[in-house]
Formats: sequence, C-alpha cells, structure tokens
Amino acid sequence: MMTTIAPVLALPLSYTPPPKVRIQFRVLREGEVTSGPKFVRLYRSWLTISQVAMAFCTGEGDGRGTNDLTQAYNVDVATLLAQGEWLACGVDDAPPRKTRAVYLTISDSGVLTYNITSGEGSGGGASAEITARVRVDGVLAEREVVFVEKPSNGQFRIAGYGPAQDGESVVELKVTDGLVYAVALDDWGTVFQPNLSVAEGQVIRPTVMLGWLYRVTQSGQLPAVEPAWWDESLQGPQPLGTARAEVVRYYRPQAHGPQPVELI
Repeated sequence: MMTTIAPVLALPLSYTPPPKVRIQFRVLREGEVTSGPKFVRLYRSWLTISQVAMAFCTGEGDGRGTNDLTQAYNVDVATLLAQGEWLACGVDDAPPRKTRAVYLTISDSGVLTYNITSGEGSGGGASAEITARVRVDGVLAEREVVFVEKPSNGQFRIAGYGPAQDGESVVELKVTDGLVYAVALDDWGTVFQPNLSVAEGQVIRPTVMLGWLYRVTQSGQLPAVEPAWWDESLQGPQPLGTARAEVVRYYRPQAHGPQPVELI
C-alpha cells in the first residue's frame, strides 16, 4: 500500500520595507558653480573618519551649472533619525584645493546645497555675545535662533546662530557696525513616513501642513496609511499607529530687533 504525502507549500512572510528618503547634493565652490568633480562624504563622527558612511560625487561639469548635482541615495529614515547629526566633508581638488567640514541633520527627501568655502571674506568682525531666550506658549523652550546683522553698507550678513538650550543660553557672534536682529525657528518636525518607528518627544509633520504638528508621547510605529490628522479641539494623546501623540501648534519664524549685543 502506498501512502501519498501532499507537499507543504511555504507561504511567503509579509514584509513591509522601511520608509526611506531620497537625498542628493548640489555642490558649489565659494557659492558658485565651477567645473571639475567635487565630493561630499558623510561620516558618523570624527572618531570614525576612516569609515565612510555615504559618498557623493558630482560630474566634471562645465562651470555653467551642468553636473553640479551628485548621484542620489535612498536611505532608511530610521537610520537618519538614529544618527542625528552627520559629519559632512566636502572636497574640491581643483587648484587651489579647498575642503570644508560641517555637521548636518537630514530627515526629509530633497536636494541639499553644500558650499565648499574657506570662509574668506565672511564671518569676520568683532567678537560679541548675546543671550538667546525663547518661550513657546509662555514656557522656556529649546529652539534654534539665527542672528542677522545689517551693516552700514546695507548688505545683510549672518552674525551667528545657535540653540537656546533649555530656553536660554549665550550665543557667540561676529559683528561689524550694524544692527542685529534675532530670528527664532520652531521645530519643523519629521514628515510622516508609513511604518516609521518613533520615540517619545519626536515631532511628526503631516505631508500636507495645516499649522499643526504632533509630538509623540508614547514610542511605537506610525501607521501604514497617513491618518486623518486632528486639531487642538481634540486634546490629550491620541493613537498614531502603535504610538501615541498630542497635537501642538507650529509657530512661524519670529523676528525681534534690533537687539543690543555685548562685545567681548
């Protein structure tokens, strides 16, 4: 007697690819498009400078705007958010060779402009300092503050910038002979990405901005489909996938000034 054994078919496991952003660089030299290849390399820190995390390169170019863009990378949003600041090093080997290193925070898709500059002709002036103090709804809050100076020649320049840590901190400036204005920037948040893992305190921005942001109060994963966002009429933490979040208002940049500065 023969027994027939029916084959067992293995069903494929469901897989949801992690949300990604597409990033690309437009690389300039001293604010201008120039010919010759240029490089931007991203590292996790100075301690891992021997390990390139991502590398971008432009084409040869013709000095008139052709090939000033690098190739694009698709990167997991979770990787970008977990890293926070990346060490970005730009290199242009055309004589005289120039290089520049800055810290970048990347969370959204887009073309990032990277200017390889020695800083000559900018950033000069007398050393000064000013106290940056930011309140949101009357409560001290950490936000970025940019200080803009209008010198006597009428050409605006950046005098300095920095975070108001814990709502209040001293920011170092470089000033000439002009008036200084302060511009405070609210947290713009991270744009909604399906199935994105989020942590408590993180701010999420809808893909269509209507003036509201959503601060995560309980870590978890965003839903696969963007929800119907709520406004301030619905108070308290609400379900957002497996996470929970509360609505917060987005405040447009606020400017104040002229502001007195203290020379040091």
